[in-house]
Amino acid sequence: MKAEIIAVGTELLLGQIVDTNSAHIAQQLTTIGLDLHFKATVGDNLGRLKNTLRNALERSDIIITTGGIGPTLDDLTRQAVAEVLGKPLVFQPKLHDQINDFFKRVGRAMSSNNRKQAYIPEGAIPIENPVGTAPGFIAEHNGKAIIAVPGVPHEMRYFMEHSVLPYLKKKLGIREVIVSRVLKLFGIGESLVDERIKDLIEKGANPTIGLLAHTQMGEIHVRLTAKAGDKAGAEALNAPLEAEIRGRLKDFIFGADEETYEGVFSSLLRQSGLTLSVAETGFGSSVIQTLKMMEGNTEFFLCGLTIVSPSMAQKILAVPESVFTKRGFNSGEAAQAFAEGVRRLSGADLGVGLTGQAGSGKEQDHFAFLALAHARGTEVIEQRWPFAMRFIENRVTKMALAQVKKYLLEKK
Repeated sequence: MKAEIIAVGTELLLGQIVDTNSAHIAQQLTTIGLDLHFKATVGDNLGRLKNTLRNALERSDIIITTGGIGPTLDDLTRQAVAEVLGKPLVFQPKLHDQINDFFKRVGRAMSSNNRKQAYIPEGAIPIENPVGTAPGFIAEHNGKAIIAVPGVPHEMRYFMEHSVLPYLKKKLGIREVIVSRVLKLFGIGESLVDERIKDLIEKGANPTIGLLAHTQMGEIHVRLTAKAGDKAGAEALNAPLEAEIRGRLKDFIFGADEETYEGVFSSLLRQSGLTLSVAETGFGSSVIQTLKMMEGNTEFFLCGLTIVSPSMAQKILAVPESVFTKRGFNSGEAAQAFAEGVRRLSGADLGVGLTGQAGSGKEQDHFAFLALAHARGTEVIEQRWPFAMRFIENRVTKMALAQVKKYLLEKK
C-alpha cells in the first residue's frame, strides 16, 4: 500500500511555521512498514485542497491530512474531504460533548464556532480528542482511507499513537513487530558515516539501515530497523548490527534512542563529581544557556559569565591587556585566558573559555576558539565553518561540551 501526507495551512507555505508534523508522521509510518510515496503542502484554499485530495486518492491508498480541522473559517479540511467524497457533513453530538467537556476542564467557555468541529463526513469514523478541541476522523472510500488529524503537534502525536497506527495495523493485517534502534553521532559528517558503513547499508534487508542528518542539532542519526514476530526477536536481529556499527563509529556515538547529547553530558559530569564554570563571548552565551537548562546542573555548574568588552575581562577575570592587543577576543590566547580566569574566580575543577564570531557575509566564515582549563593545564582548539552553515551556535556549544566530555572520558 502507498501512503501520502497532506500538510494543510497557508502558514506552512509562507514559512511562518516549520512542518515538523509530516516528519513525525513519516517516521511513525516506517514503524509499521507502510511506504510513504508522496507528501504535499497546501494552503487554506478550498479549491486547491480539494484538487490535492483528488490527486492523492488517484495515486495513494492511505492519505493522512494534518491541520485544517480547527474552528475558524479557514479550517477547511473536513469540508474539502466531504465534497471530494460526495458526502454531506454530519453533526456528531458525542464529539460536541467531548469538545465542551474539554473547555470545562480548562475553565473556559466553548465558543459557538467550536460547534463546527463536531461535523465530519457522513459514514466517517470519528476520532475523539482528549488532549485538545479538534476531533479527527477516518473516511473510508473504495478500499482507501483519508485520515484527518490536528495540526497542533502534541495533538497530532497523540492521534498517531492512540488511533491512527492501531487502525492502520488492523487494516493492513500487520502481525509482525517492527523495532527501530537509533544511534546518535556528533563530530562526523553524513558522507563519512555513509563511507564507513556503506557495505552494511547495501546488504541490509532485515535489519535495514537508514541515515538522517539533523542539521540544526549538528548530529547524524543511524536508524536500524528490524522486523520479527515479537519485540524480543526484532531486538535480537538489531543487536549484532548495532555492535558492528559501534565498532566502526565508536568515537562519534554519544547515545541512542531518546538520549540527548545534553542529557548524556549532564549525567557524565554528575558522575565525575567535578564542577564547571564558563566564560564566553561571541555566540549569544550558548554554552551557558545550555548548561542552565540541563537536569541536575546545580550539582556541577558553578558560574557562567558573558564577557562583552576587554575592560570587563581584565576587571573580572584578571586577563592581561596584552591578550587583546592584536586580535581582541578572536584568539586562542583570549579563550585560554577566559578558561583559566573563570576557573580561578569560581574555584571550579574545570573552566571553559569560548571566543570567536559568527560570520555575517561571504567573506566571513564562522570561527571559534575553545579552551578547557583543568588541574593539569589548558587545552585550546580552533574550529572553523563555512559562512553559509546554519545553526552555528548549536555546533559551537556541542564542540565546547565535547571538549569537556573527552576530558572526562580520558580521566576515567
